[in-house]
Amino acid sequence: MTQEIILESIANFRQLGGLIGADGRKVKPNRLFRCSALDCLSEQDTHTLEQLPALTILDYRDSHEAKAKPDRQVLGACYLNLPANPPDLAVDAKVVEFSPQAIEALAVDRFMTQLYQQLPFHNPAWRQLITTLSQAETQSVIQHCAIGKDRTGVGCALTLLLLGCDESTIIENYLATNGQLDSIGQRALDYWPTTISDKARNNFRQLLSAEEEWLVAALREIKQRYGTTDRWLEQEYGVTVAQRQLIQNKWLTA
Repeated sequence: MTQEIILESIANFRQLGGLIGADGRKVKPNRLFRCSALDCLSEQDTHTLEQLPALTILDYRDSHEAKAKPDRQVLGACYLNLPANPPDLAVDAKVVEFSPQAIEALAVDRFMTQLYQQLPFHNPAWRQLITTLSQAETQSVIQHCAIGKDRTGVGCALTLLLLGCDESTIIENYLATNGQLDSIGQRALDYWPTTISDKARNNFRQLLSAEEEWLVAALREIKQRYGTTDRWLEQEYGVTVAQRQLIQNKWLTA
């Protein structure tokens, strides 16, 4: 499958293919993807995904999120629900579940910074992601959460770090979410009472944005704890030099 894959029914769907990784090699096209939840996947788009070879879908939503809006089944795909929320209940990536009142009272920048500072650590979802990327039988991977921004953003950042992409490339890929979630945001706002304040609405729109400072906060926290992202991958998740080379050879062009 050489033509770029586009899904009409899923917000924020895009591939990592073509990004520059280690030694100037590019991420292979139509192999690694990110998006919002697949519960609204159309029949035509389902058929498109069924053409991907040896596909694994990594769903980073909490189990109750996945049960409430289950992904549409893609025949032949391996589906794994891997909750990636941090254990600290003071921060939570399920922003579309927040009430208007809670959103109005939220200090968005502080909340999101705290979330991103916690997402990279002690996270079993990332350990399984690394295992999935290492498996010989896996040929295609989709990473997603509810809207494909925060949990998926950190998962894709980890993926691209493994592949040797520089931080500017990783941040640019993250920021490409902006403008992709307008339909999700508008559907949610349509259910809000007309009496809800402009502050709440503006806070909600900010929560659905991707801001460079948030991902930078995650990268900075990694370096403060471990010195380098390579040492973080090694000491936090057991990534050896040999495993990293295997992953790069698997997902990058020769």
